[in-house]
Amino acid sequence: MRTKSEERRQHMVATAAEVFLQRGYEATSMAEICSRVGGSKATLYGYFKSKEELFLSVMKMLAEERMSQAYARLVPGGDIATALRAFAENYLQVILGPDLMAMRGIIVGELVRAGAAQQFYDAGPRQGWNKVAAYLEAEMAAGRLRQADGWVAAMHLLSLVQAEYQETFMIGVVREQDLSMLQERVDRGVEVFMAWYGV
Repeated sequence: MRTKSEERRQHMVATAAEVFLQRGYEATSMAEICSRVGGSKATLYGYFKSKEELFLSVMKMLAEERMSQAYARLVPGGDIATALRAFAENYLQVILGPDLMAMRGIIVGELVRAGAAQQFYDAGPRQGWNKVAAYLEAEMAAGRLRQADGWVAAMHLLSLVQAEYQETFMIGVVREQDLSMLQERVDRGVEVFMAWYGV
């Protein structure tokens, strides 16, 4: 059961997410977030020491909310290719969605200048891909995938399933027809992955 303090913190993060998406990182102020949340700036700063810390909490919340279904697909012992396809489809639908694409622009632009990009990566994507690596390592230990470094294998999977989106993703342009071909593009990426790592 969540405490009132936890609920208030989550409300602050959810409100901040709306403001960051609407105004961008640089144009968002703690004062505006405080105004929308209600209460004093001292209370907001009691939960978050800086705008960077609050933004990292926003990214973590968005990642957890949107990626939980994708990670739930990775259950050791089932058909690996099927699990990887389901995971990759969910993953790409999330990262290519409008909210995350908008946030990605903020990260690449303003957080790099603020020196907080590494913190963002460690708090979000790295934790998620550690889960993928753990799944792959479990399948390797069971003899269902060939032995390799789990993290490297996870990065290979990432590269393969988003390979056909890489150019447009880098510049923040994803067309509707690209998304309509998501399943077949994922199938090709997983097929190449299994050709190397399968036993």
